[in-house]
Order: sequence, then structure tokens, then C-alpha cells
Amino acid sequence: MTENKSGRSNDLAKSGCPSARGRDNSGAALEDKLVKVSRTATTMVQTAKRKQAKQLFLAGLAALMLSGSWRTLPAQAADPFRTGGAARPIGPALQGAFEDFFKRGDYQNAAQKLELAQRQNPDEPLVFTLQAALAYQNGQVDRLLTLAKKTRDVAQAMASKDPSRSHLYTGLAQGLEASSYYLKDGFIALPKMLTFVPSMFLEFKAARETAPDDPEINLFVGYIDTLLTKHDEAIREFRKAAPNYLSMRGQALAFRDKKLYDDALGMVDQALAAAPSNPDLYYLKGQILALKGRAAEAVDQFDRALAAGDQLPEGTRKQIERERGVQAEQAAATLPTVTVTP
Repeated sequence: MTENKSGRSNDLAKSGCPSARGRDNSGAALEDKLVKVSRTATTMVQTAKRKQAKQLFLAGLAALMLSGSWRTLPAQAADPFRTGGAARPIGPALQGAFEDFFKRGDYQNAAQKLELAQRQNPDEPLVFTLQAALAYQNGQVDRLLTLAKKTRDVAQAMASKDPSRSHLYTGLAQGLEASSYYLKDGFIALPKMLTFVPSMFLEFKAARETAPDDPEINLFVGYIDTLLTKHDEAIREFRKAAPNYLSMRGQALAFRDKKLYDDALGMVDQALAAAPSNPDLYYLKGQILALKGRAAEAVDQFDRALAAGDQLPEGTRKQIERERGVQAEQAAATLPTVTVTP
């Protein structure tokens, strides 16, 4: 999951929440989120904040959350979110693509494996969600819209056998479709995009009520809480989320936004220990160091991210280069002046 300049991630959730269910604490919390999202959407329309609108709809998407090379894969693969009896069956190509996408930050290899994953797991919405995230990064409007609708169709087809994930990915499909309008028309698409907000969050609420402690759903809730500046809640969600490298990355983002930079550095270092080849994490560490005023160290981290630049989308690579340039100037300005006496 790549970062934009503010360091925030990308996506969301739609309608059809289960009826007649007692309101527990998690349900009340979700309703509070719905109220805040509604207020945020209204504010965005009134103040025309293009950047916030984009972040609202894309948060957590490339974060599916949020981030290798081709190698021989096992015949059976592991669910990246769950273990034991709760694990969902996925094919080896999807496991490899997920790890390329999020653990190694290698989007080029991920794209190749997702093509195979379509054949191995034609009824798995995660396949089409990840392909849609790549289409967004590459500016492919028509492909993004097609994949958004495919995600929705596959998610709705699994409603009876896996209702929580059906709600989650139906909501994500709504976010993807809204994102396609932004990609095509930019800020003028905002009114149309905002029509997706209520249904997305109702789907997400339904997913949460159906499986309140599911690591995959916790991950998405965490990223949405981060977007809504509910950082303490986000940290609690991330601590229940999986896989660990995405959980720790999410915590690093929340601590960064709370201006707890030492805690953020500790978390990103733990994420790097689990995913040491991911350039997205070096980029995030560079951003945190820049916020701490450690410009020369930030440049070093940006350089480490750029060393694997061929894995990254072009837009992300250019953004890192811009931020590196700013920090390099600041580092040069703080060098001690040496006076040479003739």
C-alpha cells in the first residue's frame, strides 16, 4: 500500500447491514464513525478539499492496506489474515501476489501473479480488489471500473457462505467505483463520489457486526479510523489485525499522525524487521525522520526506497524523489560552515 505525500493510505465500505441485532459497543462505535464520516463529507463539499476527498475514498485500498521475485510456490497457500479453522482457502498465486504487494512492495510481480490468481481463485474478491488498486495506480479508468464491478459481483455471490467478507468487499467495491470517477474527472466528480458514502459504511458496519474480531476487518477499521483522525481507536484495531507487517505499519501511521514520532519509528522498525525488502516502509521511515527534523537520515531512507524503485508505481517513485529533494536541501543547509584561513 503506497503512501501519498501526507502518508495516508487508500479505500472503504456499502449498504445492507443485518437487521434486528442488539447494539453492542462495536456497533455504537461504528455508528459514531458514520456520523463523523457524514460530517466530513459535508465539510469537503463546502470547502472543496480535493486531497481529503481522494483520501476518504481510497484509504486502506492499496493498504489492503497498505506493502520478490517469482519463485516456486507451494501447492497450498496460507490465508494472510487468519490461521487454523478460521483460515480461508486461497491459491498459491494469490498468496504470492499479496506478499509481493504488501510485504515486498513489488507491484510489478504482484500484477503478474494476480493474472494467474484469477484462474486459481475466480470466486475470491481479494484478487479483483488488488487488481483494481493496481489499475488506479496506473491511471486505467475503464479497467478500474470493470474490476470494481467484478469485485462487487464476486463479493455478493459469497454472501451466504462468508457474510462478513461479503459485506467488506461489497463496500470496498463501492469505494473502488467511486475512485474511478475521481480518476476520470478529478474534483468535479466529488458530488457523485459522495453518494457512495452511506452505502459503503453500512456494508462495513455489517461486516463488523458479523465478525467483530476478524483480523482482516480490524485492519480496514484501523485504516479508516486513521483517516478520521481517531488515532487511539486505530491503534487498538491495528493491534488485533493481521498480518503483522501491515498491523505494525498501520500503528506507525497512527503514531506519526499523533506526532508521537519515537513510537512511530519503533513501529516502522518492527515492520521492517518483518518485511525488510519493502520500499514503502523505507519511504514511511524517511517521512517520520523528516518530521523529526533529521533530514540527512530521511534522505538515506528515501534512497533505500528508491533503490527498489523499479518495483514501485511511477507516481510513488516520483513522490519519493520530490520529498528526497526537499530533505537533501535541508540537510545541506544544516552542514557546518568551514572557514579556510589562507
